[in-house]
Amino acid sequence: MPDEEELCRDEIARSLRALLRDVNEMTHLLRILVEQHRPNPDPPVPAPNLPDSKKISLTDRESDVYQLLVTGMSNRQIGRRLGIAERTVKNNLHSIYRKLGVSGRAETIAQHFSTPVRRGTPPPPP
Repeated sequence: MPDEEELCRDEIARSLRALLRDVNEMTHLLRILVEQHRPNPDPPVPAPNLPDSKKISLTDRESDVYQLLVTGMSNRQIGRRLGIAERTVKNNLHSIYRKLGVSGRAETIAQHFSTPVRRGTPPPPP
């Protein structure tokens, strides 16, 4: 049978493990809160870079979404940055794609950086 000192050490070890789990969870939650409330350190993104033949009329919100899209942000990140739902971001993106005449995110970004992309053609080797 374990002596009193050994029982005490076991209880302390259990308590410390539980405390460590709680600290890890609190740290995780604090990181989420800090990330959500961190001021935007990124410089403003330039306006859409479209060839003259592709000048289109985007709403203010679509323009904001477009500018964040071309930086490589995910829909969730764009939504958080603009304070809108992820579904709203998707709706804005579909409207942007339609206005640009593209089928998705990659074509939009390629068009922004004036890189021709053809559907069904594999990318050139690196």
